[in-house]
Amino acid sequence: MKFSMNGFRRQLSGDAENLRDIARDVMNEEWFDREDFVEAINQIITHSNVINCVYQNDDPDFVDMSDLEVGHLEITPEGVE
Repeated sequence: MKFSMNGFRRQLSGDAENLRDIARDVMNEEWFDREDFVEAINQIITHSNVINCVYQNDDPDFVDMSDLEVGHLEITPEGVE
């Protein structure tokens, strides 16, 4: 399977920028949408989980780490979990 590291880095950078912008708005006490915030965080978590599945068999410094997975945030009636 071929994996585009360039495409992955471009997507990750865009998602990190989005999360940064939301965090800036929160810190400046400007309006933000809780669902947008959770979605932005979950996008970064997804990228982290994906990159842990990318590896090269003959490289001991680039092994399969798919067992390392971060769970997504979920909005519940009680709050965010």
